[in-house]
Amino acid sequence: MESEPGADASGLPEPSGPAGSRPATGDSRVDEAVSQLQDLAGLPVAEHPAVFERVHRQLTEALDDLDAREPAVPDDGPGHPGS
Repeated sequence: MESEPGADASGLPEPSGPAGSRPATGDSRVDEAVSQLQDLAGLPVAEHPAVFERVHRQLTEALDDLDAREPAVPDDGPGHPGS
């Protein structure tokens, strides 16, 4: 089975730019966390879970910080009080 042009074997789009580079997200914490995934290629598979756990923790912390700074916006659409 052949993949689409511009896609890897999984069918997902290949990142643009130099091999392994990813576009910036606009949040340095997220960029730093995601960049650590590049280290996986040089590590034994047995060490991959620790990298995934560290990256997951860092991404979760970044999301938690966003939740703490931005209050939820009430939905005043149909069927909700105030509509």
